Amino acid sequence: MKANKILVGIVAVMMVLSTSVLANAEEVDNKDSKSDVGFTTPTEGALTLVNVADFDFGSNPISAKDEVYKNKAETITTVQDIRGTEAGWTVQVAQNGQFKADEKELTNAQVTLKTPTISADSSSSATVKTDVVLNTDGSGTTILAAAAEQGNGVTIESFAKDAVTLEVPGKTTKVAKQYETTLTWTLLDQPENS
Repeated sequence: MKANKILVGIVAVMMVLSTSVLANAEEVDNKDSKSDVGFTTPTEGALTLVNVADFDFGSNPISAKDEVYKNKAETITTVQDIRGTEAGWTVQVAQNGQFKADEKELTNAQVTLKTPTISADSSSSATVKTDVVLNTDGSGTTILAAAAEQGNGVTIESFAKDAVTLEVPGKTTKVAKQYETTLTWTLLDQPENS
């Protein structure tokens, strides 16, 4: 027991002495080392549409007046750009024909993407287009664009409830059925007009 107390005392004295030696030590040399990490573009999914928005204008009573129907729920389109090139990109939407119920067409109906926004959950920046009227001839219209040095990461375009409208003239003949059309979303691997 006495030997243990002596040993503990010696260790305590050595710790005090070594601390005081370090406190009085002078720097005689130093060198820098290097740490690095590299990244490569993934072979798949580097630039992709993760999901695209669907628009639901609800079920509405037939009307002989001009009507504007609004999308009933929030929906999003998400672009992922992990190419690591900062090259930018463009998203276009094409409406593939007029709304139809079987062979009956909702003539002169018009979809407008009025007030989409970039979600705060996005990790990148891009420019969202507002008041975009979709053509029914299948031609694409730009609705979202990332210039060079933008768009890296995940960009979420949010269409809040009521952000998209469907205008239907009163003189358009309507049948008591569900009308549908399809939208084609295209992601181009370059900024708009480049």
